Amino acid sequence: MRKRNKAILMAGMACMMAFGTVVSASASENLPVDENGDPSPFGKYEEPVTVEIVQSINPTISMPEGDTATDNYYTRYIKDNLNIDISVKWSAASADYNEKLNLAIASNDLPDVFTVNEQQFRKLLKSDMLEDLTPYFDTYTYDIIKQNIDSTDGKAMENITYNDKIYAVPNVQVEADGYNLMWIRQDWLDELGLEAPQTIEELEQVAQAFVDNNMGGENTIGILGPTINGALYNTFLSTNNLNCLDGIFQAYQSYPGFWVEDGEGNVVYGSTTQETKEALGELQKMYADGILDQELGVRKDADEAWKSGKAGILFSPWWHGYNVKDCIANDAEAEWKAYAAPLADDGNWYAKLGGVGNSYCVVRKGYEHPEAAIMLNNLLRKSEGTFQEETSLDSSYYPGRVVITPSDECSFSVKALRAKINGEEIPEYDPLNYKLLDSDLASLDECLEAPYDDLSIEKWKTENMSTSASFGRLYSLLMGMSAVVDAEDEGIVNKVYSTTYTQTDTMERKWTNLKKKEDETFLKIIIGEESLDAFDTFVEEWNAEGGEEITAEVQELANQ
Repeated sequence: MRKRNKAILMAGMACMMAFGTVVSASASENLPVDENGDPSPFGKYEEPVTVEIVQSINPTISMPEGDTATDNYYTRYIKDNLNIDISVKWSAASADYNEKLNLAIASNDLPDVFTVNEQQFRKLLKSDMLEDLTPYFDTYTYDIIKQNIDSTDGKAMENITYNDKIYAVPNVQVEADGYNLMWIRQDWLDELGLEAPQTIEELEQVAQAFVDNNMGGENTIGILGPTINGALYNTFLSTNNLNCLDGIFQAYQSYPGFWVEDGEGNVVYGSTTQETKEALGELQKMYADGILDQELGVRKDADEAWKSGKAGILFSPWWHGYNVKDCIANDAEAEWKAYAAPLADDGNWYAKLGGVGNSYCVVRKGYEHPEAAIMLNNLLRKSEGTFQEETSLDSSYYPGRVVITPSDECSFSVKALRAKINGEEIPEYDPLNYKLLDSDLASLDECLEAPYDDLSIEKWKTENMSTSASFGRLYSLLMGMSAVVDAEDEGIVNKVYSTTYTQTDTMERKWTNLKKKEDETFLKIIIGEESLDAFDTFVEEWNAEGGEEITAEVQELANQ
């Protein structure tokens, strides 16, 4: 959200360390302390502390009989371990939470500890409504949470730092979720004696071969597109879209929907660049040639198309593999495999990635125990395995919860699985940190035939795919995420981040109309209802109707 150079970040960390020393010297206050009376990430308050929260609740999930919002498994666990009493200011259904919280922010009627999205976080910072957590962060933050924050190469710390002060416990997401991989019917390639395409030209040739040979029957879809009203590509406000066309845009170093730098320090909207015009020209050609989904823009169910065996190529995240069992159920020989492709002309793979996190646990300014926000998330991070074993209570009831995980969870898991497959020493890991890896390693035998080194579909124990809780995950890791690991080993991965993942003030008023114009124009160009020159008209109108003003706001945000 806010760019920080390394010197500023180092100064902020030094400041954080200094404040940590101050907190350590204040043991006489009612602070969470260990059995020796020293402040600790897993200390306990000597005197009860009340934390008022608000909750975003899934209304379809009921609470166990006898439990309430303030007396349930989580609140009792927190009381026993931290001596914190939870008070609920209000609850709202998930769909209504942000609207209600926005009203609370506007009226400065805030709870003590609460979770916000990036846009809300920015507003609270600008209005000076948040408590500075710098004096508490180093002393009280759990080492594993620090490691998870560090795993983002400074980006998570940048997100929570404003004027060299720390204002939140950040959500840290798995980086792998952002990659848009080329998933392809490997069995079709093998049957036709073809190699997986690496370039746009090869992609065209393979897709044409799939269509010409009716590999999915009549009306075979060479390259699948999204479901009707689905996204043509990931945007700074919406990532992880299925069956989108980012893989093709990326090969042109085109990043529609993202805010990117132009190489001279200027922020531009990726949908307005010449590279995007080139990519649209390629997609128009693919559609005219019949190799790009001929129902693009009107397809009712893209998932049905590939699960029923009609499609040969699609672009989706690594976890597309979780649903491969539905395709295998229709065709036992169906083998989907992912590749980091197509590559750009320079031989590199340019991957658009989402932000490292999009939610924050914050504290209202003036609350007397701001470290409680950190303590609550420490306890959650440490006890997640315990919670899975002991309670069915939905995690949304946990106070101040943000999801914090190693950003490299998936790539590390692939490397550990490969080590076991190859009979090598498994890299050392903390099971509290990589909390799924023990299960991943133990599940190889129920999902793959020994010695595990052959990943072709006939070696997967598909008879277990409906009963094994691990089948979809292992398939996604070994047949999906492995593509990213291999590309990283080859040194061809270029990660592309949006300079912002939130809206500016003018966006809030004008973005809906601008995005509608963009989506309609791009679709019409691709399917041939508009010429490629319509792109230039779109850019002119986009700038005139608010885009130029918005770009200036994003530039200002990037400069902060």
